[in-house]
Amino acid sequence: MKFLEKFFYSLSRFHHKRIINYLNNFDIQTVIDVGAHKGEFLTYALNLKTVDTFYAFEPQKKIFADLKNNFLKYKNISFINQAVDNKISKKKIYINNLTMTSTMSEFNERSVYLRIKNFLAGTSRNYIEEYEVDTTSIDIYFKNINLKKSLLKIDVEGFEANVIEGSRNKLNEVLFIIVENQFGNHYKNRDFNSIKKILTNTGFSICKKFNFPTMHYQDVLFKKN
Repeated sequence: MKFLEKFFYSLSRFHHKRIINYLNNFDIQTVIDVGAHKGEFLTYALNLKTVDTFYAFEPQKKIFADLKNNFLKYKNISFINQAVDNKISKKKIYINNLTMTSTMSEFNERSVYLRIKNFLAGTSRNYIEEYEVDTTSIDIYFKNINLKKSLLKIDVEGFEANVIEGSRNKLNEVLFIIVENQFGNHYKNRDFNSIKKILTNTGFSICKKFNFPTMHYQDVLFKKN
């Protein structure tokens, strides 16, 4: 498992560096990292020249502790041990052996990708542990915080629609949104086209797509028109 995590981490370094190099062409002041995991994206987002404030949301208990420890010296990062949803509640999270793929979404048991992932992760199950986590929403958490010139990055394994639904009020302030588009149909009720439609109707359009080196997903960058 450690080898698999190191493999994907090495690829994500290249992937995230490309994204940040592109974003450095814009005046971004705040980064909201939803699904921060251990800080793979955050590590490179810290290199954005104009950003002075960071928010990192990560609901997994052990991973959240690792996340905070990895960035102890940074005083401009707020760490939030909550999942982002469309409301305040408690929901189950399903922890995978490959913790960067843990999710609150309902699995699509027919997904070939899930079978391959579980094989590589050394398990026959989609998750090894489950427990309840506290949830909030972007609209609620940032109700009294100005998000002008902000970047909202969403990496929540099929739960993107919930995050966006709970962000409708604050989307008027957000400048960029990064949403993961997975190609393997891993989760039920997950449709990237519906997410694209919501964001388009809210005044966003796709300005760049970044394919992950293994080509099993892409990060899609939306910019406010």
